[in-house]
Amino acid sequence: MAHIQLVDELVREYLLFRGFTTTVKAFDNDLKSDKDKGFRVDKIVEQIVHYINVSDLNGLKEYWSHLDSLVFSKLEIHVQPAVRKIEYSLYKLYLVTAAQSAGGVRNEKVAEFLSKMLPELQGQSEWRDWFMLPYVQKPDENPSFSLYFTRAWQDSVLVSLHNLLATVFQCMPQPTLTSYESDAALVKRLQDEITTLKGKPQLTTEKTSPICHQSRLAQYSERLSGPLPLVDDFSAIPSEQFEGGVREARGLRGLLRQMGGSPVMGRKTGRSQSQN
Repeated sequence: MAHIQLVDELVREYLLFRGFTTTVKAFDNDLKSDKDKGFRVDKIVEQIVHYINVSDLNGLKEYWSHLDSLVFSKLEIHVQPAVRKIEYSLYKLYLVTAAQSAGGVRNEKVAEFLSKMLPELQGQSEWRDWFMLPYVQKPDENPSFSLYFTRAWQDSVLVSLHNLLATVFQCMPQPTLTSYESDAALVKRLQDEITTLKGKPQLTTEKTSPICHQSRLAQYSERLSGPLPLVDDFSAIPSEQFEGGVREARGLRGLLRQMGGSPVMGRKTGRSQSQN
């Protein structure tokens, strides 16, 4: 969604042109505090990593809650385990990062996390060993925790998060203002197609058939109304025998193709049909 920044600039330019100075100030303030970061995946991941590195548990939970209400909660129910898997992996990354800071596993940030998250996590088997973390001398050498202290696992969590956000944002329906470029390009292609067809000599019935022409237009319509191209599936997070969640993550490509009925993930069929 790199074009979002361009649209923001166009909106600001228009407001200045109209003399709406108060609105411009409010618009600039909203941009500065924009939690969605203009839907730039790298900036969102960077913000989450910042909360983890500075051990800001409240900031991490609030930011994830914002993303959940904006996007994740509107996904189909059978992809929720994969989303939850990434959320819990971020929490584990938070604990690992805190345990590697001053004070080790007994520092106050580790204790704060386990205390605040106890009501939410205590009934889940995958978290049972984590509540013993403060009492483990060398967690990076312990079989229960050694995997999480590896660079490969930590990187795979961030890659999976990046791919999740990129896939979801790519499939979100766009407001009319942000899609004007693609719409203009489509109109130009159709006009070029019509011009090309008009310039061809009518040699055969097949070449001049309205049905043939209509099929070409249908191809453009199908491109516009069909599902957007998807990025790769989530990077598998190596750990914990969570085969069901991993299968859900790998299957998101097929899932998103079936999300036409979702309020956020639906295809842009309304405007596409009007163009046809």
